[in-house]
Amino acid sequence: MKETLKHINNLVESGIIEKYAIAGGIAHFYYIEPSVTFDLDLIVTFTRENNPLAPLGEIYEWSKRNNFETEGEHILISGVPVQFLLPYNDLVEEALEKRREISLFGEKTYILSPEYLMAIMLQTGRASDRERLLRFFSEVDFDNGIIEDVLTRFKLKDTLTDFRKAYE
Repeated sequence: MKETLKHINNLVESGIIEKYAIAGGIAHFYYIEPSVTFDLDLIVTFTRENNPLAPLGEIYEWSKRNNFETEGEHILISGVPVQFLLPYNDLVEEALEKRREISLFGEKTYILSPEYLMAIMLQTGRASDRERLLRFFSEVDFDNGIIEDVLTRFKLKDTLTDFRKAYE
């Protein structure tokens, strides 16, 4: 993973991507006890205009130049399947803007904050998200003020109420 993060940071240093944050299972497991996840999900934005039909094209060109194989939508970077995702809605875009800088395996990297991960899990509503969300509420030290603000602004308060009725 350390080598993978070095390569991802190189994408920023070389100007291919503007910013990124770890999302998905790896981000969840940074905050709660780990379990199984298949890949490293990254939310990314670009430093310059890209072809709107192929916004990830530069990353795939970079992967070919560096002899990284692709497997479906993943690029295998130092043995780790990495999926590059564009911010797909306003919540995810804001989450990327408010990402945290951390050290992971001795490498500087960025990760979505627990409050935004929780809001995204509520919004997505997959079974795996509901399971992890329960653990976030009980195991993670998150800022109640931030989560309340995010849930209010993105109209997820009712979703949280329904979630709590069903699962707590």
